[in-house]
Amino acid sequence: MKKWMLVLIASLLTQSVLAQEEAETEETPAAEAAPAPTTAKKPAVRARENWGLSLSTLQWDETLRVQDGITNTKVPANYNAITVTIMKEITYYRWGWSAGAFIGAGRSNGGSDADPYLADKVAFTTYGISPRVFYRLSGRINAGVTGMLFYKNIDWPKETSTQTIDSGRSLNVTGIADLNIRMFQKWDFYTGIGPLTEGSTLWKIGVNYRF
Repeated sequence: MKKWMLVLIASLLTQSVLAQEEAETEETPAAEAAPAPTTAKKPAVRARENWGLSLSTLQWDETLRVQDGITNTKVPANYNAITVTIMKEITYYRWGWSAGAFIGAGRSNGGSDADPYLADKVAFTTYGISPRVFYRLSGRINAGVTGMLFYKNIDWPKETSTQTIDSGRSLNVTGIADLNIRMFQKWDFYTGIGPLTEGSTLWKIGVNYRF
């Protein structure tokens, strides 16, 4: 009888211990997993893109070489053209760049009354490309450099059948220092100046419309 009593008491104690361990196991929260380290993301570089339409004037001087028989003379020539440019511009916080293509037409004058050759209002055409890089001085003003690669097509009139006229290079390449000023929300004023052939200077003045 005592043995049965001891077995019963031991059994009750064992069940009590097991029940207590299960309760403690259920009440003890599982260790939370350490959060995975997060890598700080760098802010994305934002760029503003827009298209532009430009109406500009180009002006530069060249030297004409007029040869008639054995006589070879140099006379000055002045070119004036109106050009239309379509361009794409990308602007960052301080820096920006653009690429454009243009076409234009104008008039040129060569020689003078004191020279052996004189021609007024000779029509010519021009076309080319004009990439640009610039730095923003403020929200409305930026300064930069515009590359000019352009072709001119002109046929100077001859005064005699034996006369030949060399109007210099048809393909011209130069770089001009420029300034762009925002006048209104979509309108800019542009001006630039740079060297051309034989010590001459190229001027460019115009307005840009952005859309």
